[in-house]
Amino acid sequence: MTDLLEEIRSQAAREQLPILRDPELPLLTRILQQAKPARLLEIGTCIGYSALIMAPFLAEGGKLTTIELDKERYRTAKEYFSRSPYARVITALQGDAAQWLSRLEGPWDFVFLDGPKGQYVRYLQLLMPHLLPGALIVADNLRYHDMIYIKGTLPHKHRTAVTRLRQFLSLIDDRRYFDSVFFENGDGLTVSRWKG
Repeated sequence: MTDLLEEIRSQAAREQLPILRDPELPLLTRILQQAKPARLLEIGTCIGYSALIMAPFLAEGGKLTTIELDKERYRTAKEYFSRSPYARVITALQGDAAQWLSRLEGPWDFVFLDGPKGQYVRYLQLLMPHLLPGALIVADNLRYHDMIYIKGTLPHKHRTAVTRLRQFLSLIDDRRYFDSVFFENGDGLTVSRWKG
């Protein structure tokens, strides 16, 4: 498994693909170790690195579902999954996550958001009715290259994504629904517990 993960990391480095950064790994694996999820949903498979990092922490009989928009990345991830010990517990889906979320029933006890940042708030709103009480939502890249901290005018190209990320942060900060913690690791990681 170590060799397979190294192969994925090498491909990601060569092709400049966005996979989990090293500073985020100890935190994510510690959270997973404690959570031991049975129904894990990942949005943003890329080429399968994070799914294969998370799969060993599933509860006995647990399942991981991962969604990727890009067809080529999806095919690459499927190939890596088939070569791993976790081929039977990972279901890879290709397409728009928002469309999949209206069809997937869950319930989910762990969600890893690592897809298009501007869609996080929409994804979470679609997911809320399908979360088990106490479910954990881990969202990556919340600092968005530190643009989340910009006061005043945002670069035009990133304005919508940053505005929507701030809406996401506002939603997970709502204590009626979530208890949330923001970690500065990597490009920023939030961990939120759904109150149900």
